[in-house]
Amino acid sequence: MPPVRCFDGNTKPHEPFWQLRNAVDPGQEPEIEFYGYISEYSWFGDEITPKLFKDDLYKVGAGGPVTIRINSGGGEVIAASVIRAILTDYPGKVTTRIDGLCASAAVMVAMAGDEVRIQDSAYMMIHDPGYSMLWGWLDISYLSGLVDQLKAIKVGMLDTYESRTGLSRERLSKMLTDETWLSGSEAVKLGFADMVIDGGKSADKNESINNALKSFVNAPPALLNSYMRQADSIGREAKLLRDEIQILI
Repeated sequence: MPPVRCFDGNTKPHEPFWQLRNAVDPGQEPEIEFYGYISEYSWFGDEITPKLFKDDLYKVGAGGPVTIRINSGGGEVIAASVIRAILTDYPGKVTTRIDGLCASAAVMVAMAGDEVRIQDSAYMMIHDPGYSMLWGWLDISYLSGLVDQLKAIKVGMLDTYESRTGLSRERLSKMLTDETWLSGSEAVKLGFADMVIDGGKSADKNESINNALKSFVNAPPALLNSYMRQADSIGREAKLLRDEIQILI
């Protein structure tokens, strides 16, 4: 079955959605940026794109410390889970840094960090796993497989969040169901992050985050207004995901 597009965009199948940044100054760590969707295509059954990411990680990191910078409204949950596994297996220290928004599937990527840092103006959001599918022919067998995958991924999310935060599984499950938003200080207080960064690089706003924010139920008004103002200033709003088939559990 050919790759199934999950989110509207311009990338082609098996095309990297991350950017590599080599270290420039002595003592600086190389970086990988996730700015935008964590894959516009499903990684269900994909063996090509995960290998591309793993090869790039080992190429830029060379087995040493690497920083993963995140400004993402989420994306394809299986892709995020696989990326987390690859980062967890990487031999060098992984620092994940949230520059603006780390929501939905992107949180799974953030949790791969040996140390998680979050900008003072950034937000983190967790919710139950789900799928948004565009333009794909989805038969019973395929959909059943997706449901089974999502159930397993929610269990994995709870395992991951419980291990990192020490919060009870029941509380975390409710936080997922309720779509819970955390400021930087709240993320540190609850154990999702290790430290708040004051100032620094401002995260770029992009259309994928505009789309994601419009689809979330409890997005903080200040964050929503900030991204919507940018869309208005260029004379158009980010396209809503109305035409997607949403399969949630």
